[in-house]
Amino acid sequence: MKNILCVLLLLGCCSLHCQTKQQSSDIKTLGEKLKSGELSVSQVLSDPQWMSLHSITLFRKIIEKNARAEKLVIVTPDEPGLRTTIQGKITDLDSKPYANALVYMYQTSDKGWYADTAAHILSSGSDMGHARLFGYVRTNNAGEFEMETIRPRGYPRSDLPAHIHIHAWTAKGDELEGLPGELLFEEDDRLTPARKREALNSGFLVANNTGTAEKAVYRYTLVVRE
Repeated sequence: MKNILCVLLLLGCCSLHCQTKQQSSDIKTLGEKLKSGELSVSQVLSDPQWMSLHSITLFRKIIEKNARAEKLVIVTPDEPGLRTTIQGKITDLDSKPYANALVYMYQTSDKGWYADTAAHILSSGSDMGHARLFGYVRTNNAGEFEMETIRPRGYPRSDLPAHIHIHAWTAKGDELEGLPGELLFEEDDRLTPARKREALNSGFLVANNTGTAEKAVYRYTLVVRE
């Protein structure tokens, strides 16, 4: 029995090694195609065959490195949930836009999960760097960005409203620390008046759907308060 267990363990380690090696090869190839322009970030993030790579740090790095000022798509055509477009603009207190800023967003699925199999990835602190639904995009000269996704749901066994986390850096790479950190949705059943006041007091943003019941559109103006 002991020998059988050793063999099974060895086979498992070999399988994991082969999988990791293949993933590294795939990520390298994707990085080259992104750099050359053969593929766009949207094409990679919305392709079901690469979804298993989304939580891997090296994969996320090539997405970040190749972010462009273009409409970003972060979900596959079959991703469950209300198709949603996020339109944003980043300015300073004098309404001056942040051009070519790097914007990072991540969110839960229609189940309220960051991971494929659970609400959180190991712990809530790991969600920022490993959430399955994520994307990097740059702002245009007017400080605008756009992302196509699905409207997230709040965490299971929680009354917290659904939200999209957002972070951004200037064209020089300096973090915009005064940026509103979460985008919320007026139509969310969990966004009670009390929750909305709490969110707004925390500096978060709430927007109405200006699209349709089948394809939502939310617009946010993010003013950096430094």
